[in-house]
Amino acid sequence: MGTKNYYNILGVSESAGSDEIKKTYRRLAKQYHPDANPGNKQAEDKFKEISEAYNVLSDSKKRQQYDQMRKYGMGGQGFDFRNFDFGGGRTATGQPGGGFSFEGFSGLGGLGDLFSQFFDFGERTRRPQNNPQKGEDVFVTVSIPFELSVNGGKTTFAIEKEKTCPVCKGGGAKPGSKIQVCSECRGTGHVVIGQGGFGVSRPCPRCYGRGQIIQNPCDRCRGTGQVRGKRSYSVKIPTGVNDGKQIRLKGEGQPGQGKSPAGDMYVNVQVLPHRFFQRKDNDILCEIELNLAQAMLGSNVQVKTVHGKKVRLKIPQGTQNGKVFRMKGLGIEQHGKTGDQLVTVKVKVPEKLTEEEKEWMSRFAKEHGMKY
Repeated sequence: MGTKNYYNILGVSESAGSDEIKKTYRRLAKQYHPDANPGNKQAEDKFKEISEAYNVLSDSKKRQQYDQMRKYGMGGQGFDFRNFDFGGGRTATGQPGGGFSFEGFSGLGGLGDLFSQFFDFGERTRRPQNNPQKGEDVFVTVSIPFELSVNGGKTTFAIEKEKTCPVCKGGGAKPGSKIQVCSECRGTGHVVIGQGGFGVSRPCPRCYGRGQIIQNPCDRCRGTGQVRGKRSYSVKIPTGVNDGKQIRLKGEGQPGQGKSPAGDMYVNVQVLPHRFFQRKDNDILCEIELNLAQAMLGSNVQVKTVHGKKVRLKIPQGTQNGKVFRMKGLGIEQHGKTGDQLVTVKVKVPEKLTEEEKEWMSRFAKEHGMKY
């Protein structure tokens, strides 16, 4: 008995990322969904296959265990179960056995857990399987102004995603109509297919893994319980948030199956660059330009801050190009500490001089022993 190649079923490489797997599955699910192919047995079987493959490859832990199982022989010639006791003291061939346990696979990176997920030895049929399946998490990137990242506040954004159908409230049936428990899987959404003492758990072919039979599907969502639409969100930006910070919005992800809980939304904060300010830890960096007279004779200049006000900065006589002035307490406040604003001065030298200015500058240079 060999293991199916789930990568081939979805048509992705073994190095495919989660986004590629999810995108491919959604495309195939829409193409082969039984609701879109009524009476088509081949489409139904294909839908069950891709659902089974996605269930494993979309879960990082299951995927890792599945890859390990293939590595240790299951993907080639298959694994010989004939000499193992599957319960009742007998092997799959009917011979007496000494008992079988998945614990023996614990040294192979958790293969025992994976075998227990894929193969049924009587115990799975005796316990309910229809656990609520939480919706998928959603990941979005939101760009915010530099000042908002420093001072905190709120920002809004809008995305298109699935949401619970407002008509059937996620149930998938027309309001007022009855929903029957699937007689094939008894509401579990899974059936065990196999013989010889063991079997493989697969989505129920009658209810397509839902556990319920919907005789009168909702007109709005066509029985899926979900509709796609645009929705706006408001997210609170904490003071001093760093670029790349992830903010979780609980329950704002994709809706779960039926009335199961929704997933979460993770907002990745992208701080836009500023034309004047830069950030280093909790300090704010900026540059100002001084003319030759301001640098030589001293001056008072107005400097903009990230907090929306201007502060007077005293420039002493003889200030050199590249000098850094520290304005205390005008940086970012975070974790009870406040940074400073560091101001670097750039002295601008005149590009052209008149003859009179050249003569004056020459006398000045000679008087101060400057070579030119």
